[in-house]
Amino acid sequence: MKIHIKYPLAVILTFCAFILKAQQLPQYTQYMYNTSTINPAYLNENNRMDATLTYRAQWIGIEGAPETKTLTVSGIINHKIGLGIHIFKDNIGPSTEFSSSAMFSYYLNLNKKVKMSLGINAGADFYEVDYSKGNYYDADDALLSYDNYYNTLPLIGAGVYIFSENWYGGFSIPNFLLNKSNVVSDKNLILKDSHFYFIGGYVLDVAADLKLKPSVLLKFTENAPTTIDASLNVLFLQKFTLGASHRLQDSYSAMAGFQASRNFFIGYSYDYSISDLGNYNQGSHELILKYIMPRWGPNTRSPRFF
Repeated sequence: MKIHIKYPLAVILTFCAFILKAQQLPQYTQYMYNTSTINPAYLNENNRMDATLTYRAQWIGIEGAPETKTLTVSGIINHKIGLGIHIFKDNIGPSTEFSSSAMFSYYLNLNKKVKMSLGINAGADFYEVDYSKGNYYDADDALLSYDNYYNTLPLIGAGVYIFSENWYGGFSIPNFLLNKSNVVSDKNLILKDSHFYFIGGYVLDVAADLKLKPSVLLKFTENAPTTIDASLNVLFLQKFTLGASHRLQDSYSAMAGFQASRNFFIGYSYDYSISDLGNYNQGSHELILKYIMPRWGPNTRSPRFF
């Protein structure tokens, strides 16, 4: 059987993800600037709402490689309750995932210095596989003999986030549901396992206008490699950020951010692949735009830098 594929590597990766029964959620290098994407319990404590746009183009040079667009809006509305929405669209070769969910969180004081929030999220994932985007239709293969595939799957997740003035930690599961979708002859096209996220970070005051911000993100799901991201950002004058990150056995990254005004932040990162896949791509680009809405009510005692 001979199959001609328009997106050779991307299609292989897509079907490997499906057949191995563990489709990964989108990954972000600048996760520390948009934590709500992975943890619904994350709160902007300063009586504000944040609106954040993220665009990620992964593995430049590979046709059909992952491309992700994300919108997140979240924040505290009355000192105790946080609300938000999280929307993303992820394209990989012939497949498209569109996800939309609402977030709710509740804020608690554990003591005078340590605080905690508990969050939940609920929504739906919309999947499409458009085989017309690749010339590999084969009537003799049950899995490759359909022009299009559509499905909608529910999602429910939760998280916890604990923080003080200069450190934070969190754990989240964006989707508890082990969603399964059968195609023909009981062959699984999608079987999505739960993803587990652990996040932690610290803000170290080196000088009045200089702060170090190390952070780590661990991602785990069954039937897929564990991913560890270790990052270090340096904040100058509370306006300029430079940083570096290492995704274990995958990539090295450079990051830069600029607080353009009191309300606008822009960040950029570039990933250099060090895996075998690095021989076939020119890296990954990620752009983030954050709008911090005007504050209402009294200010908090200390600003947060995460």
